[in-house]
Amino acid sequence: MGMKEKFRDKSIDELAWTLTNLTGVKAQISERERLEEKVENSWYQRSLGVIDITDGPVKWISILKKDRSQHSPPKWWVVMGIPFAEDTTTDQKISIKTVRKKTFPVFGKVVDVTWKGDDNVSGLINTLSQDTPTKELSKKIGNLEIKSQSGGFQGWTLTSDKRFAPTSKDWEVIQSIANYILSAPRTF
Repeated sequence: MGMKEKFRDKSIDELAWTLTNLTGVKAQISERERLEEKVENSWYQRSLGVIDITDGPVKWISILKKDRSQHSPPKWWVVMGIPFAEDTTTDQKISIKTVRKKTFPVFGKVVDVTWKGDDNVSGLINTLSQDTPTKELSKKIGNLEIKSQSGGFQGWTLTSDKRFAPTSKDWEVIQSIANYILSAPRTF
């Protein structure tokens, strides 16, 4: 093992291992330099790679990382790709995210989760705000965000602002969120 490999961030390897061995998901790390690595990737982030998912509506997962700086620790994002169910495109823009209500601002325990943003009359905000398993998942793994994508990747992304190791139950909830997204009414 070379020095570069020894110090490489292994978050993508750990997530792929967890998905395969603990949740039973057929997951495989793909080759680098894929289009999906650039989805949701800003100038201050770098991609750690893409995991391909065989079954279900979530077809790939990318992990993005912002390296530590003098005044801030490192930060990770987990981006899950949900392609359109059929070969169509849409101009419908959706951008919604969770709002976690705490007992005490910043440091308090999360007591409730709602969604806000522009769901373009799809009804996703109401559906997800009333779904108890989705609330519990957000309480556990952090803020979630759903965005429509119309660049190179055609579909939606579900992004968590923290890395996490999903359990089988967590993965089921993620799949149900993806199914809510796919079944929401769209304008073409």
